[in-house]
Amino acid sequence: MTLSSTRLLSAVALVAALVLPSAAFAQTAPAPYPSAVPANGARHHHRHNGLRAALRNLNLSSAQQTQIRQAFQQTREANRNADQATRKANRAKLRAQIDAILTPAQRAQLQAALKARKHRA
Repeated sequence: MTLSSTRLLSAVALVAALVLPSAAFAQTAPAPYPSAVPANGARHHHRHNGLRAALRNLNLSSAQQTQIRQAFQQTREANRNADQATRKANRAKLRAQIDAILTPAQRAQLQAALKARKHRA
């Protein structure tokens, strides 16, 4: 092997050593999980978040707030390891408990807020 071919081989090895590791970093990031962001850009939220948001605007007394907080907590505990049918029944039970806690005027205001929220979505 001559001196010029040795230099050429060394130069090629040096370039390869510098370029190949940087090529690994040039790869594009994988696409996000398909259901992470729906096509319309909206994010998935728990269903009760709309109910909670509507309840915040009802000017509840501290006693009502405590009772509703306890009802949500009981439902959350009942839904642990529950099947879908049980969860659905628990949601209906929660809604009935909340309706029993609210005054008639607050119930009407809650219904209107939930209806407006449903039409917005």
